[in-house]
Amino acid sequence: MCGITGIIGSPNRDLLLRMRDRLRHRGPDDEGVYLNGDAGLGFRRLSILDLETGRQPMRGCRPIWIVFNGEIYNHRELRSRLSSHPFRSRSDTEVLLHLYEEKGEECVRELQGMFAFAIWDEEKRTLFAARDRFGKKPFVYWADGSRFAFASEIAALLEHPEIPRRLDPEALAHYLAYMVVPAPRTMLREVRKLPPAHFLSWDGSLRVRRYWEPSFRVVEADDYEERVSAAVTGAVRRRLDADVPIGAFLSGGVDSTIVAGSMPRGTATFSIGFEEEEFSELRFAREAARSFGANHHECTVRGQDASVLPELIERFGEPFGDSSAIPTFLLAKMAAEHVKVALSGDGGDECFGGYLRYEALARMSQLRRVPAGVLKFLSGFVSRATSRGERIGRLLGSLRRPLEELYADLVTCFPGDLRREIGVDGEVLGRIRDPFRRAGGDAVHAASSTDLVTYLPDDLLVKVDIASMANSLEVRCPFLDPEVVDLAMSIPTPLKRRKAILKSAFRDLLPPRIRRRGKMGFGVPLAQWLRGELRPLVEDALLGKSSRERGIFSPSTVERLVREHLTGSRDHRDRLWLLLVFEMWARRFL
Repeated sequence: MCGITGIIGSPNRDLLLRMRDRLRHRGPDDEGVYLNGDAGLGFRRLSILDLETGRQPMRGCRPIWIVFNGEIYNHRELRSRLSSHPFRSRSDTEVLLHLYEEKGEECVRELQGMFAFAIWDEEKRTLFAARDRFGKKPFVYWADGSRFAFASEIAALLEHPEIPRRLDPEALAHYLAYMVVPAPRTMLREVRKLPPAHFLSWDGSLRVRRYWEPSFRVVEADDYEERVSAAVTGAVRRRLDADVPIGAFLSGGVDSTIVAGSMPRGTATFSIGFEEEEFSELRFAREAARSFGANHHECTVRGQDASVLPELIERFGEPFGDSSAIPTFLLAKMAAEHVKVALSGDGGDECFGGYLRYEALARMSQLRRVPAGVLKFLSGFVSRATSRGERIGRLLGSLRRPLEELYADLVTCFPGDLRREIGVDGEVLGRIRDPFRRAGGDAVHAASSTDLVTYLPDDLLVKVDIASMANSLEVRCPFLDPEVVDLAMSIPTPLKRRKAILKSAFRDLLPPRIRRRGKMGFGVPLAQWLRGELRPLVEDALLGKSSRERGIFSPSTVERLVREHLTGSRDHRDRLWLLLVFEMWARRFL
């Protein structure tokens, strides 16, 4: 696991080294650089496999050079098929390099793992880069005429002095709606993300192409339990390949308990909780750890721990509004004191129907049969003085709309009318509407399939990558193994709702209390923090002079949201957090 960067077109060595060393946290164990008249590649290494001989940039049999960030889980099988190539190391990097020499661009279709890599061909003067199917590893770039630059993180890319720092209005609209900026955009107009499951080539002009799409075809079968158990267990086993210690994140939920419980006894597990009991899952994590003899570690998050926010903003390089990035960062920091690799349960909810909003959408689909007058009455009754009650009431009053629009409302933070009131407009529905329609099927299947290609890669996986790599920790996700995803997406919805098939397949591993518990989610006591420890920061950032003079948001609307939340008359926790993170980012990067 590493940090990579590069410049194509008259690279400057000092600039390349500055960009590379901005990524030191992603790779504190080793460093490397390749430089010729046309291109420069920089590399920082977190050593996981082949600790002695896996150095990068790495050269192929002919003058092609690679920088690679990630893990290829099927590298041993691929190596056996590439036996005619002269291997000099045990690393998966060299396997990838020789596979490219043999297959060219088509090599990405054979890779199982998480990756972002770039290959420079000296003879053809061409750069080829690719990102894994779900975007577990990041790749950001800038293209301008005959020049091209890339990096693992935006802050490293912005070491390049010629990259403009201009706000992208469409990205801002998406951020307020969904808490994140979806690929291929970033909050800066000229900086782009390579989307998941895409590759690009650069030879003076840029070409970006998708190489994989998930299949959402439901297939009837009678042996789902056995297949789910075998697929998930096999995915965990494949992710135990390392020359360094491995542990697991353990929330005490179904997904992380299955992952940790499928690892060897005595595995180090790591959990995080909150002083506010209603947000803490530590009691469940302890029970799970005891049930399979884990070497358990835990810590408690407090409001003052939000002091890590400036570091997180630096690492993300753009506003990232998911407040659970803070506990994720602290969880990774604790784990990194004991291991270099941790397995997580990310992807389990999307694959096996775990989110509460799926049940909400299913009920909304049924409620569409209720007479309009009754729905109007219920809408007014439910719309109480909280942002969540307001959201539910708004949904009840508009159930006649298409299901994809209702689902977009369920996952939207700033609704369209409030975005316009605060001074930001732009079309954002397509992010949900298009994959929802492509997935087809019933409401729950379409929603989980949509999350698999939107919420998961744009939010959860970005959060985990940045928070973990900021602490020099690699995180692996067994539930995102291609075999697991393909199987899960083929299972009929009634068997997946509330993770029924998953719980049944692992009933002998899951402690009864964890098997029976409902979905809790990785929430943060944000409403209390904003009215307590973070109140001075909120008032300075959102009501202060710099925010007003920036002229992006309507001061009167911001003041209203702050006042309503601080007085307790409304709950605007997520909205204020988005505005706070944006302002802190703008002070650093604009």
